[in-house]
Amino acid sequence: MFDTLSFHAQVLIRFLKIITRKNFLFDPVISEFEKKLARFLDLPYALGVASGTDALILSLKALGIGPSDEVIVPAFSFFSTAGVVLWINAKPVFVDVELESLNINPRLIEGAITPKTKAIIVAHFNGRMADMEAICAVAKKHKLFVIEDAAQAIGSKYKNKPIGHYGDVACLSFNPMKLLGGYGDGGAVVTHSRDIAEKISLMRTYGARHGEFGNRHPIVGVSSRLSAFQAAVLSLKIEHMDGILKRARRSYFLFVEYMKAIQGVKTPDNPSPDYFVNGNRSIVLTSRRDALLEHLRGAGVRIRRPYAVPLPYLEAFLPLGYKRGNFPVAEKISEEIIVLPDSTFASKSEVQRIAKLIKDFFHNN
Repeated sequence: MFDTLSFHAQVLIRFLKIITRKNFLFDPVISEFEKKLARFLDLPYALGVASGTDALILSLKALGIGPSDEVIVPAFSFFSTAGVVLWINAKPVFVDVELESLNINPRLIEGAITPKTKAIIVAHFNGRMADMEAICAVAKKHKLFVIEDAAQAIGSKYKNKPIGHYGDVACLSFNPMKLLGGYGDGGAVVTHSRDIAEKISLMRTYGARHGEFGNRHPIVGVSSRLSAFQAAVLSLKIEHMDGILKRARRSYFLFVEYMKAIQGVKTPDNPSPDYFVNGNRSIVLTSRRDALLEHLRGAGVRIRRPYAVPLPYLEAFLPLGYKRGNFPVAEKISEEIIVLPDSTFASKSEVQRIAKLIKDFFHNN
C-alpha cells in the first residue's frame, strides 16, 4: 500500500540531496526519472519538460508544424489540447467526439482533412484511450502525424499497448491532479522516434546541448526543463504506479457499479477488454447537472464544474467561426458533465457516501 507519510519523508531526503549537490538545472535525478518513465511505458525515449502544455507545443514544433498548417483536434477536451495549436500560429480544426467514450470520433476525422492538414491531436480523455487503430489508419492514409495528448492517461492501454505506441509522440502532464503527479507542474514527451527525441531534447534547452549554451545552437529552443525537485517526486512515485493504478481503478469501477442502479445519471460506457482504463477520475453525466451540483456541494462535497463550454466556443477560438450546433455531442457532454472529487485513494466508504448522495438526489427529486 502507498504510505503517504513515508513517501513525503523520502521526498524530503531527496530534496536535501539536490540542495546539497546544487545542480538544480541538470541534477541526475532528472535522467533517472526519464529512464524509469521510458521503462514503464516500454518506449526508448522519455524527455522531461516544464509542463504538459509545453510537451504539446514542443511536439508540434519538432514535427515541423507552424503557420498555415492545420491540426485536427477534439471539440471536447482541456483547453491546452487545442490552445497549443493557436499558440504556434497554426489552425485547430475541431471534430466532434463520441458520447460513449468522450474521445474524438474517428468516423468524423476524414471529413475534416484538407490539403493543409498536417497532424491529429488525440486526447485520451479521463484515462480511456481513443480508438487508436482507426485514427492511425486515417492518419496513415493521409500521411498525417499523430500526437497523443495523454495528460490523463498514464497507465492506460489500448489493445494491451500503453500511450506512445500508436502516435508519433505522446505528451504527459505531471501536475498534482494526475495519477502520476508531482508537487507542482511538470510534463514529458515520450516517443519511439530518435529524431523527434533529439529535437525535443534540444528545444527544451534553448536549442543547444548542455555545456554548449551560447556557443552552438543548431536550432531555436526555449527554456522548458523538468525541475529537479519535481523529478525527485516523480522518480519515487513511479515506483508505486502499479499500486496507484490498482487502487484508482478499484474506486473508479466501484463508483460506476453504484451508478448503474440510478436512473437519471450515467457514466461513460464501460469499454471492451481492448481498453484498460486507469481510473483517473469518476465522472457522471446528467441532464440535471446544476441541481445535482448544488445538492452535492450542500452536503460538503468539494466538486468542480470544468468543461462547461466546448472548446470551439471558448473566446480564444471564436475567430475560427464555429457556431452552436456544429458539435452536438460535445455540447451535450458540456451541459451534463460533473467531475467528482479525486478518487485515486478514495476508500470504499467515501465512494459509497458520494454514490448515496447522488442516489438520494434522484430518489427524492
